[in-house]
Amino acid sequence: MFTFYPGLSPSNVNKDAKYSVTHSLAGGMEVRLVYRISAREKELLTNDRHEDLVAMVNEVKEKVNGTPGGAFYINEYRDVLVPHPDGTCVYAGTYDDILEFDYDGQVIGPVPPHTLTPGASWSGPHAGIPYVLRAGGTDIKYELTSGRRIREVRLSDEVGPEAARSLARRLAAFKGDSGGRVYINEACHFFAPRATTADGTAYIYLGALEDDAWFPAPEVPGRM
Repeated sequence: MFTFYPGLSPSNVNKDAKYSVTHSLAGGMEVRLVYRISAREKELLTNDRHEDLVAMVNEVKEKVNGTPGGAFYINEYRDVLVPHPDGTCVYAGTYDDILEFDYDGQVIGPVPPHTLTPGASWSGPHAGIPYVLRAGGTDIKYELTSGRRIREVRLSDEVGPEAARSLARRLAAFKGDSGGRVYINEACHFFAPRATTADGTAYIYLGALEDDAWFPAPEVPGRM
């Protein structure tokens, strides 16, 4: 059996917003990241040094799909989520190691250089969990779907209006007052699409979560 994830299950995101387990040329399996360089160019980066993560994902994949390999997410709580055909996600476990990839001698990962400041261009991976910043920087939300019922979950409901507004305004200062989708990665750094150009969608860095109030981690059976 497997455990459906009770928290946010990402869906309708681009391929570069998730990781995947794939077969390697050496005959084993490895983690792959689709690293978007431009609208017309992407690099398939791989890392074969996370055997425990590969095994964790494949155990669920074989139960759900009958075969190993495929897409997965790591959210801000370090929970590993495997997409289910019904649009939800299955909890595969918690993974604390940071995924990093080599791109022409440059380390690509969820932790930005310490010199990167909010508002600057985000050249890191797009793997992350999508939330929605409400217009005017008043709140942050996501949706939980159960059958035909969709429930909106707001940060203000969890931490109070003032704390939610404080973080939302900080993100909106760089994302813009119109709101929209923002991502948080497994290292708790925010980034977001800013504008679409001839070369594709430009992403900006919005800063780290740090000590800001955030949604509590979902209660998952078996989490250590």
